[in-house]
Amino acid sequence: MLVPKSWTESNWRPVDPQGTQWFRSPLDATYHLVYRFSDGADASQSLSLFNLRRWLQSDPKGRLIRVQYWGNRLEIAALDGTKIKFHSVQHATEPEDVAYHILLCFDQLDWSGTSVPLFWEGVDATAVRHWTRHFITHWHERSLDGILHPH
Repeated sequence: MLVPKSWTESNWRPVDPQGTQWFRSPLDATYHLVYRFSDGADASQSLSLFNLRRWLQSDPKGRLIRVQYWGNRLEIAALDGTKIKFHSVQHATEPEDVAYHILLCFDQLDWSGTSVPLFWEGVDATAVRHWTRHFITHWHERSLDGILHPH
């Protein structure tokens, strides 16, 4: 989850009263990403942290939606330049569920799918595009292969 950097340690107690189960990593000038692993090495970083940092540094800049979907894991980030406006990770098994979460993101931000591009990473997006075709005009796809196995 994204939390403001201005939060103090006392603000973490409702999330984890013992203070041992959550990790906090700086993400940008405004936010920390707070996450938890069920297992993993201390030096591990969450996929969300990796993706958000990569997306914040990627071109193009401006108002856009980034989506990564694979293995039923759906991650959506709405970026406005170098500011994170929305971020979520869901379990989604059906194309209809993926389309719903994407369109919900556009709706919650009051952004138009006719002017805000969507950048998709992951499995074949054909079925999801079918459900969103009347709402999202600018859809760009990228294979996960180039991300997970760079040259």
